[in-house]
Amino acid sequence: MELVGMIEKSKEQKGSEQENEQMNKKMNELEMKVRSLEVEKEQEKQEKIKAFTENDKLKQKVSITEQEKQKELQEKEKVLSENARLTTENQQLKSELSKLRPLTTSPEQQSKPEPKLQQIQQSGPSSLNPNMLVGIIPDNEDAAQTGNKIIHAKDNNKCTSVAFNPIISSGFVRFGGFYENHSNDNFMIGIADSVAVFGSDEYPWKDENDKKTVTYWKKDGLYHNGSFILGNSEIEENKSIAMEVNMNIRPRTLTFFYDNQEQPV
Repeated sequence: MELVGMIEKSKEQKGSEQENEQMNKKMNELEMKVRSLEVEKEQEKQEKIKAFTENDKLKQKVSITEQEKQKELQEKEKVLSENARLTTENQQLKSELSKLRPLTTSPEQQSKPEPKLQQIQQSGPSSLNPNMLVGIIPDNEDAAQTGNKIIHAKDNNKCTSVAFNPIISSGFVRFGGFYENHSNDNFMIGIADSVAVFGSDEYPWKDENDKKTVTYWKKDGLYHNGSFILGNSEIEENKSIAMEVNMNIRPRTLTFFYDNQEQPV
């Protein structure tokens, strides 16, 4: 009886051990599933965060693009407004010049002999002798005169405004020349009051000279007293550019010529 009891008890122990093993196996499987779910949730969380971040970046990019478009539109409107203003000023100046320069005469004026000064004007301007022109160069390290040429130094990019002697106080005079091998677009020609003084590395309209100079820019415009007037030809290298001043009449006149063609302004 005792032997049978012991055998039966051993069978029960083996069954319990098998149940424990199965239970442990199931617990391990559940733990692995829980860990897998946690990993998947974390990955999903990171993907959502990444998606939100990308969305924010996209919104910022769209906002910046809209701002740039708005800025570009404002700049275009500003340019159009400025062009309209310059066109109006140009028309006004042309109107004033037409009043100041009598192109036609009334019958009473035609019956009178023309003044001597008008006869001088019709005879044509006298050209300045290039050999008598003396350039007033602010800094000889920036430029130098060789014969009738002004040669800018190659080792710097400073601007050089050069006035010329003799001073023109009377007569009908023409002055001209051409540019060659110029390093940039900032060159111009014009007239200045005799009291204007140009400093080193200064444009001709610096400070008070703004009211004392009239310049014809390379990019087709005249500049005087803070205002641009467009309408002339763009100046190219190796093409003649000249100006005529008539000091014998009132008001005195200034006319620019490019490639031997009189310019509108």
